Amino acid sequence: MKAAVAEIEAYRNLYPDVKQLTFPIFKARPWQNANSFQLTLDKVADAVGGYPFGLALDGTRFEHVNRKQAQAEFDALFDHRDGFSAYYRALANLPGAVPVWMPTKSHKELVAQIANVDKLDRGLIVHQKRGAALPQFARLLSLRSPLPHDTVFVADAGWSRDYQALEAWTLPVVERINLALPEAEIAVVSSSFPSSFRHIIGHREEIGTERVLFATIRQRFNRANLTYGDWGSTRPSLTGGGGKRIPSRVDLPRPTSWDIFRADPENDLGFGEMAWAASHHPSFPLTPSCWGKDMILTTDDKQNGINSRPSAAKVRLNIYMTLQSGADTTLPLDEAPYQD
Repeated sequence: MKAAVAEIEAYRNLYPDVKQLTFPIFKARPWQNANSFQLTLDKVADAVGGYPFGLALDGTRFEHVNRKQAQAEFDALFDHRDGFSAYYRALANLPGAVPVWMPTKSHKELVAQIANVDKLDRGLIVHQKRGAALPQFARLLSLRSPLPHDTVFVADAGWSRDYQALEAWTLPVVERINLALPEAEIAVVSSSFPSSFRHIIGHREEIGTERVLFATIRQRFNRANLTYGDWGSTRPSLTGGGGKRIPSRVDLPRPTSWDIFRADPENDLGFGEMAWAASHHPSFPLTPSCWGKDMILTTDDKQNGINSRPSAAKVRLNIYMTLQSGADTTLPLDEAPYQD
């Protein structure tokens, strides 16, 4: 997930038992208006609360037009010399951070990077994304023994509302990894969160395919070491919108879908109305205990709880990650009410 405000805050507010069952991979970029890239790293470290996590660099922000020092510090981590040693030094100073393979076309840099992985000794994540070829991927698979035994391959089908496209890409990728490294852990990742809600006024259930894809891969490769993953109920950022005001919306995640509660654009009474509809829906009692659920319950017409689109996104992400973790959620001990 992106190391952005909504994602960071949603993860930070997960209960400890949920964090124990999840392994986030953050795509780091300079924090908004920050003078130092260290702020991004500090935000991520605070959010994970001492648990391990993957830290990738968001390549879409490399050499972005930004005069802040944070951008220069971020760009320096893409320096490929000595096997991206600058990136690995940064991770060494960040407890619990697991490296994500930095793409390289050079065999020399590939070998040097593996040496840096070994020196860090925290494992390795190899992230293969749909639509983005990973240079030297075949050579990585053929290395076998030089790769750390705790290397995790992420087969990331990306975002699409076309399930067939997700499955068509994922099947051969998982097969290729599994044939080369039968015991390797493979995380099957995708996202199908809707890209438009204009057709919804009131309530509508939108179906997701993340679990369907994983079940299909599990059935096909029943002996493979597979792990479920997804984008945490997000999708790529969209541009446009024409400047029109976006109606209030509250999303209530379910195991394989989302209950969407969206206001009438011509009569939008605010997030309080949508939160009330969500909290009185039959699926709400099945929603696990979490910060996001509490936020829906506290939302009103006085700006308490959900009061903006960003806060609504945080709530959805928090509930979704709690739900997908499978945790039997409980309040942290220091926040549980006292009982005599």
